[in-house]
Amino acid sequence: MKQLFWILALFNLGLFAYFNAGHILPSKPQAKLAEINPEKIIVLSQAQLEALPKKTVPSLTLLPEQTAPIAASCFEWGIFSDTNIANAQSAISQLALSATLKQQSSQQAKRFWVYRAPLRSAAEAQLKAAELKALGVENLFVVQDAKWKNAISFGIFEDEQLAIKLLNELKAKGVKDVVKALRNQGKGHASLLFSNLTETDVAALKKLKPDFPYASLKEISCH
Repeated sequence: MKQLFWILALFNLGLFAYFNAGHILPSKPQAKLAEINPEKIIVLSQAQLEALPKKTVPSLTLLPEQTAPIAASCFEWGIFSDTNIANAQSAISQLALSATLKQQSSQQAKRFWVYRAPLRSAAEAQLKAAELKALGVENLFVVQDAKWKNAISFGIFEDEQLAIKLLNELKAKGVKDVVKALRNQGKGHASLLFSNLTETDVAALKKLKPDFPYASLKEISCH
């Protein structure tokens, strides 16, 4: 009988503790919400809004876009005879370029030209040039100079060995009737020295090659 009494007593204590846990155990702290007082809310007019102090943002200074400087180089263009040096100077003046005249001795003026003899017409020369390009020959141009008009030029060299090397390479590709010849411009040899030429200037000078087939353009050190 006593055992049943204690069982019932413990059971009742358990029920009491379960239904009153909120009062017995400490509850989690709750954040107190800020009270809102509607009577303290003020609606500002447009004029009052404009009168409020403005928050200033520091201005950013934009640096100008930096561009890479245009690379400039020095070149020598020659050799020219007494007759065609004036024509060369006239041609570069039309390109708004200036150059310094350099006189050379007969030995310095020696050039070795690799070329194909003039064809009968401009159309035939252009057709032959296309055939040569199909063989893999890229460096060539049709000469417009009166004496050698419609000849096909492959290159002009100071070093004869370089001319011989090119001659052999052309023959190996199947190019026929190609010739290597010494080209001296007679007395009074001269060349033109350029400084601060841009890539655009160099490209413009190269376009003059058909009119000056004996002259070569080469980059030199700037002094």
